[in-house]
Amino acid sequence: MSPGLVPLNQNTLDGQRNSNRAQIFNYTANFTATSSFRLSPIVTSNTAAGVQFFKDVFAQTLASGRKLVGGTTSLAGVVVPTVGENTDQFVTVGGYVEEQVGIRDRLYFTGALRGDDNSAFGANFNFITYPKLSGSWVVSEEPFFPRWSFLSSLRVRAAWGKSGRQPGPTDAVAFYSPVAVATNSTDAPGVTDSSLGNANLKPEKTREYEAGLDADLWEHRLHFEFTYYDKNSRDALIARRLAPSLGVSTTRFENLGEVSNKGVEISLNAQVLNTPNLTWSVTASAWGNRNRLIDLGPGITPIIFGLGGATQRHQPGYPLGGYWGRSYTFNDANNDGIITASEVTVTAAETYQGSPFATHGGTFSTEIGFLKHFRLYGLLDGRFGNRLDNSTEQFRCLLGICRGRRDPTAPLAEQARAVAAVSYGLETGYFEEASFVKLRELSLTYFAPDAIARHVGASALSVTVTGRNLAMWTDYSGIDPELNDAGQSNFNTAEFLTQPPVRYFIARINLTF
Repeated sequence: MSPGLVPLNQNTLDGQRNSNRAQIFNYTANFTATSSFRLSPIVTSNTAAGVQFFKDVFAQTLASGRKLVGGTTSLAGVVVPTVGENTDQFVTVGGYVEEQVGIRDRLYFTGALRGDDNSAFGANFNFITYPKLSGSWVVSEEPFFPRWSFLSSLRVRAAWGKSGRQPGPTDAVAFYSPVAVATNSTDAPGVTDSSLGNANLKPEKTREYEAGLDADLWEHRLHFEFTYYDKNSRDALIARRLAPSLGVSTTRFENLGEVSNKGVEISLNAQVLNTPNLTWSVTASAWGNRNRLIDLGPGITPIIFGLGGATQRHQPGYPLGGYWGRSYTFNDANNDGIITASEVTVTAAETYQGSPFATHGGTFSTEIGFLKHFRLYGLLDGRFGNRLDNSTEQFRCLLGICRGRRDPTAPLAEQARAVAAVSYGLETGYFEEASFVKLRELSLTYFAPDAIARHVGASALSVTVTGRNLAMWTDYSGIDPELNDAGQSNFNTAEFLTQPPVRYFIARINLTF
């Protein structure tokens, strides 16, 4: 391109106008009744019941046009208009009843039942119930428990229950698209199938067992929590690929198989210092999760999907949405520092390459109060054990503009994955380790003395300056290991020309009257 020239397409020359207006409406209604009384001097009862209504409406109108008449910027002045409209409605009506019995203010039992009906359910499914049972015991209050000086309290707990995940607003609905039909040498309006829908679609149902303990130590200056959970989901909501011969959308949501999630969660909060001029507290947490697809159901083969159509799978025995592909090895046989296609060996079979979802992680936060009026807060977040498809870099290599293809001094592994992508069509070299640690937040708050607050007619005044997404430590070579071009769409996970989370700063003034 010649210097000083700007590329223009025909739409820019002719003029164009776009308008995209969206509205979100949320309606809620709750009716709750509670009752508390003593069944005996040592037994208490708390009963709650309620009815709930939720309605979410998303309405969007899209209009655009080309060949804009000179002198106007209105859509009314376009010669070639295009109009679209999108409306989603999601309604839930539910009710619940819960009973909690307490014995001697240390032993508690809870039983509950909830029922829901939802507009996203298929036409052949109407109502679902979720039961729950739980118990907790403040064992340190019992006379037989040892009186250790360092232990302030100890509570053990266990729970069993069921919960559900609703389908998307239109996952069960059949759609039709307007078409022009030739009839007797004239065009007439008609429709054609666009989406099959699923009249039998129902919520994904999860059964969970949970057990754990809560402990306070050294006069409640240290608080510790531990939880183990075992979740089993049946009728998982999975988009199953349809045969192209059907002539409709490529996938349909169905209730398939069984999924297992097992893991632990640990948290620790400590009040390290507590003086009139200096306070310091820290909170640390860690978690781990093992996800496996147990079964898809009789006669159902592994479901293949992902960016490009074949990078991920739901395969029994492996994590949901795992990356799959052919592996390769390379060897610089002539020691010239350049990897060629003949120096890359590709396996015949596709194998599991890793999960796009972290298997373990943790957070660390600290809060320091100083000079009586200042508070400093910071939060670190780490997630580990997952991979991410860096499809942006692969795309650049296919175009011949990545380092692996242009720089002869590039590392051999970088060259090899570019050669594997270009010569053999492999994406596996770009399933990168995506573990990271991020400085999520750093903030400083100033709490003004009461006299200053009174000058503006307030009872309290504070000023906070916050920065978010300030730093990141990762081996991932792309822009950000949390990117996903598909959002949360049915486990699809990849980075492809995606905008990363932005770093931003907030200044806030809080006044209390």
